[in-house]
Amino acid sequence: MAIFLYTEINVIGIVILLLLLHNTSRSGLKDSPLDQRIFNSIMATNILIFLLDTGMWMLDGQPSVAAWAANTVVTTLYYISNPFICFIWLLYVDYKIYESRAALRRRALFYSAPLLLTTILSLISPFTGWYFVIDAQNRYTRGPYFFIMAAVSFVYLLLASCICLYDFFKNGWEKDKSINLLLAVLTLLNILSAMVQTLFFGVSIIWICTMLGCVSIYINLQNREISTDYLTGLYNRRRLDQYLQRRLHAPRGDRLFFSILLDLDEFKSINDNLGHHIGDETLVQVALILHRACKGHDDFIARMGGDEFIIVGERATVQEIEALMVNIDGLTNQHNLEEKADYPLLISMGYSVLSQQDTLDSFLAAADRRMYANKQQRKQLRTNAARPS
Repeated sequence: MAIFLYTEINVIGIVILLLLLHNTSRSGLKDSPLDQRIFNSIMATNILIFLLDTGMWMLDGQPSVAAWAANTVVTTLYYISNPFICFIWLLYVDYKIYESRAALRRRALFYSAPLLLTTILSLISPFTGWYFVIDAQNRYTRGPYFFIMAAVSFVYLLLASCICLYDFFKNGWEKDKSINLLLAVLTLLNILSAMVQTLFFGVSIIWICTMLGCVSIYINLQNREISTDYLTGLYNRRRLDQYLQRRLHAPRGDRLFFSILLDLDEFKSINDNLGHHIGDETLVQVALILHRACKGHDDFIARMGGDEFIIVGERATVQEIEALMVNIDGLTNQHNLEEKADYPLLISMGYSVLSQQDTLDSFLAAADRRMYANKQQRKQLRTNAARPS
């Protein structure tokens, strides 16, 4: 009876996660933000664990060599997957709190060491019986070193909790409680359910709790769509302010924290002469150009309003920031040559680099002054070029 009950629960969990995964992947996995891709990986791994858990329940005690072999393979994969999903959860929490791809990449190497150890132990357990034993009657029992796998999983979850708590004490949970509180509560829920499942053999609740956590995050993601610009798909001003409040004084070593403000030249004439639908297409094209220019970097791109955009990120030198602006110019010129539209894309830009004395207002104002100077210079050049010689 218990087998059918757990199977039904697992099937329901799989169906729910498949629906969520389908909805979050509709725009294409390659184009999704990093946090979305990590979240999708959590859901995909949770689906795999549901399948493996079901397989273990159904294969256990089946009297055949094929069933014994299948049970061994399924159990091995199950033991690999347990700490792996906790590892991915830690990556997700880390990125949602710090929002730094470069920092996550550095820490991921450190995070992955326990996962590598427990993966090796899982693979050799069919021969050593360290993690688990499948006896001659095809009955599963835990091995003497089962606690290592459980401990690694707990360490990942506890580390995720510590990251949340550290952010609470440093920045206060009110600063972005929709993220912090949810991540902290879900991590605590996973820890408690994992403790129950570890202490009471035969109780299977942790993956149900993980699935419920995925549903909660999905709902939170839907709610946060209000922080996205509907037309371009970029972040909006509200999300920009939240991001800058979090990142402005975060530690970043010797890297430079910069902003580039961008403004379309002659955008009003495009709307007035060609129509607002052409103006909308122009804004979408600018968003695509900015995405291409920032590809491979952990840059934050937002539409501030109207025809104003902003890029915020980190680079090692000022020359790299200027190279990004040159790249944007090049991609804009390439677009104008290839599209041969009735209107050229003309983008003015200005950048600022955060100093210790800067406030949020002064940081953005410095970029705005440079952008305005660039706009005036470009306008003067166009005026001179239009004069008869």
